[in-house]
Amino acid sequence: MFSKIQLYMNHIKNSIFILLFIVALFACERSAEKGNLPTAKGDGGEIILFMDSTKWKGELGKAVREVFHAPLNGTLRDERIFTIRYISPGGFNSFIKNHKNIIMVTSFESNSLDTKRLKGFYDDKSLKMIEQSKDDSLFMILNKDQFAKDQLLLFLFSKTDDGLIKKLKENKAQLQELFESAEVRRLTQKVYASGEQTNINKLIRTKHDFNMRVPFGYEEVINNISEDKKQGFIWHRVLDQEVDKSIFVAYKPYLNQNQFERDSIIAWRNQICRQYIFGDPEKKDSTFVTTETLEPAVVKPLMVRGRYTVETRGLWKTFNVSMGGSFVSYIFADSKKGRIYYAEGFVYAPSKMTKREYLRELQVVITSIE
Repeated sequence: MFSKIQLYMNHIKNSIFILLFIVALFACERSAEKGNLPTAKGDGGEIILFMDSTKWKGELGKAVREVFHAPLNGTLRDERIFTIRYISPGGFNSFIKNHKNIIMVTSFESNSLDTKRLKGFYDDKSLKMIEQSKDDSLFMILNKDQFAKDQLLLFLFSKTDDGLIKKLKENKAQLQELFESAEVRRLTQKVYASGEQTNINKLIRTKHDFNMRVPFGYEEVINNISEDKKQGFIWHRVLDQEVDKSIFVAYKPYLNQNQFERDSIIAWRNQICRQYIFGDPEKKDSTFVTTETLEPAVVKPLMVRGRYTVETRGLWKTFNVSMGGSFVSYIFADSKKGRIYYAEGFVYAPSKMTKREYLRELQVVITSIE
């Protein structure tokens, strides 16, 4: 009998395979002038979305927002996973077309001017395939580098509103991941553009027997390992006047899959923070970090670097509630070493309205662990 972890890994692999098969099979050709393309532009996490203005205000628009404008767990100010900039199809121009993330949503049951403009972006071959499709299995086309380098252009379509709404609900996680993975990939290039701290990387590898890419700017706070070398903890931090970013990693012997349960993850997190992380090291009893319970942390199983991983997003606070912020963490096991790892990034930036892109940056670092 398969364990829950094995069943999830099979499910997610099948889902990703099906989606990538659709993308690969029906992707359009890129621009003929590939070598002369400008570099894609746009803010982090921003998506430009084109669709019929009436549809945008209706049930189809609601379904689109539930996918691409879903709440971002672990934030206080109603942040969203992406920032959606809706533009009427008539507003497509030479500047907008170079944006790094573009989505065009078309329901072919409409004959409006907006829909006719959207249909103009499909070639005859694509329109014929859509017309001949007997069901809604064909609902998306993904173009890469269509108008600009490092651009994603996603077409979502169906013969009817209901058909597309159904597909959006069925493929919500996979559609989100298309743009999330692209954002993380771009941010990885940015984070490590100035290089990484090879001396710190080497120290981690030598002392703790795992690899992690630490960007420039991070300073070591703690680097501990038990006498039997079965447990360890490292903490690195970037501190400036407006944003305090931290990454820490802890590990211990892997016992069983119950260690992946939400309560076990939160209990271990609180144990780590109670021992090592404080708002004021001179007032440890009142300023140790803990997990906020009024807004419960949310866990989600993922595949990261080919390994089963549980992501946790939530809020942290010091015991005396003098400080607080958002965190994202990943827990995973290494069967060869017999270890389970807890890797977290947390941010303290009370003057910043949004924490999303800081959290994505921390994701880049903690998911570099091998």
